Amino acid sequence: MIDYNFISKGRLDGAVVDVALPVKIPALSLKKAIAKFSPKENCSMAVIYWTSRKGNESKKVISIPFTNRKQRKGK
Repeated sequence: MIDYNFISKGRLDGAVVDVALPVKIPALSLKKAIAKFSPKENCSMAVIYWTSRKGNESKKVISIPFTNRKQRKGK
C-alpha cells in the first residue's frame, strides 16, 4: 500500500492557506485515496504527496469537490 498525504488548502483574503492538518491515507491507487478523502467545508483544493513503489516522489493538486471520470461522462 502507498501512503498518500493530503494537505487541505483554502483561500483567505486572496491568499492560499492550509485549512487543516495533513491527513495520511493508505490506499492501493490515487483514485481510491481521493475517494476516501473527506475535506473540511471551507477547503477549495488539496495537494497530494506520495512516494511510488519505485521510490519516485510525486505531487498532484486537485480542486474540491473532485469529480471523477465516471461522474463527468455520465455513466
